[in-house]
Amino acid sequence: MIDTVELLVWNRTFSLPVEYDCYKGETVTKKQIKSFETFLANPEWLSNSKSFVEDYCREAVQSDDENDKKDNVFSYVIPESIFVKRDKEKPRIALMCRYRYDPEHGLAIVFSSDGEISVGEQGIIL
Repeated sequence: MIDTVELLVWNRTFSLPVEYDCYKGETVTKKQIKSFETFLANPEWLSNSKSFVEDYCREAVQSDDENDKKDNVFSYVIPESIFVKRDKEKPRIALMCRYRYDPEHGLAIVFSSDGEISVGEQGIIL
């Protein structure tokens, strides 16, 4: 099941597909729906995530002589989709992004149901 949501990410609006972690023939669980609703009800999580992303990317950004817009996070990270993990123990949502410095693995900004934020290559949530 894939939906689309309008989401304000660091003061820029994106229309992002929402992908639920389900096998073919499975339905979205109540926990996944609740997890996504919690994410949408806490827009400050996205606002707070910007500093986590900048910290994670800082070394790569600073060493890139070709990026003359280093202060603009969108010069190296572009949100592409929302991924809702199927996980009974620890419900999580990820903002999946293209990442200039690792195009093969991209970047995931992972939000736990308790508001914890982590950043890494997309394998941390997939």
